[in-house]
Amino acid sequence: MKPFQVALPSTIDQASKLQLKDASPFMAAGTDLLVRIKDYVTVPDMIIDLKRIDGINGITSDDRGVWLGALTRMHDVAVSEKIQQGYPALAETIRNAATPQIRNMATIGGNICQQPRCWYLRHEGYSCAKNGGSGCWARDGENEFHAIFGNKVCAVVQPSNAAPVLVAYGAVIEVQGSDGKREIPAGEFFVTPEQDPRKDVDLTSGELVTRILLPAENRTTRWGYSEAREKQSFDWALASVTVLLDRGGRAGEHRVVLGAVSPVPLRRKDLEKILAGGAVDGDRISSLKKKVGEGATPLSGNGYKVQMLQGLIGKAVRQASGQKEG
Repeated sequence: MKPFQVALPSTIDQASKLQLKDASPFMAAGTDLLVRIKDYVTVPDMIIDLKRIDGINGITSDDRGVWLGALTRMHDVAVSEKIQQGYPALAETIRNAATPQIRNMATIGGNICQQPRCWYLRHEGYSCAKNGGSGCWARDGENEFHAIFGNKVCAVVQPSNAAPVLVAYGAVIEVQGSDGKREIPAGEFFVTPEQDPRKDVDLTSGELVTRILLPAENRTTRWGYSEAREKQSFDWALASVTVLLDRGGRAGEHRVVLGAVSPVPLRRKDLEKILAGGAVDGDRISSLKKKVGEGATPLSGNGYKVQMLQGLIGKAVRQASGQKEG
């Protein structure tokens, strides 16, 4: 690991100006950044530690909903009564993430801003569209964990397990820099390779995530979350499905969001339309299974994700509608 300095700003403005000065990376818990530094994928002269900044930690609520400070630990989000009661799909997905040790360190802001886990991107010997070069090594290489949707420019998958659930709940990401605050809908926060292959999230230089809003009007008790992983602990999802039925008690307002199968969380309005068409019975679930793979362009090693999604969406929809498995 190359030696580096650590800056300890006490305000968002100080942190923002430090990054604007020399593009040093921000660090929350460091569970992703420090690994990249050890692997010489990121080689900074300085990192900007955010942990001494007040006001961007903890869980609060107001008339708009529940606010998650960006530095709130994943474990604290998962065990919060406010989250378990109002947004249980988020609590469930975080309980499935990584290991207890990681969840006690990692932050919700860091989780949604982490870099994709593509081994070509994280290897210092490869140049690709995402790190300043051109092309995508995964398209013709080792791609069993890569995207089956939206993979023409770059085949990475969004690694955040929380991201698809936040999109389903219509979360709002608050970001702030030296020029002020702005709020970004979660569905627009994650950047596709077609929009900009060098970016993963909609942050400009000097901006950092400060809070995440879970809107009060989108609470629902009818939810389902299912994922598949290669191993039970300390692994990322190979595919996931989030289903919310009747958000906020509004009949027919459903959300279906796929995770780990595209460069950004993938909302599927076509599947939502099927769900809104009537009772959730065996025929409707069969229709969802047939439809979920439409538009996929699997690579040489990841076609299994289509069949995986078919099983996961059936499981998630049955859970959301109160049906037993089997």
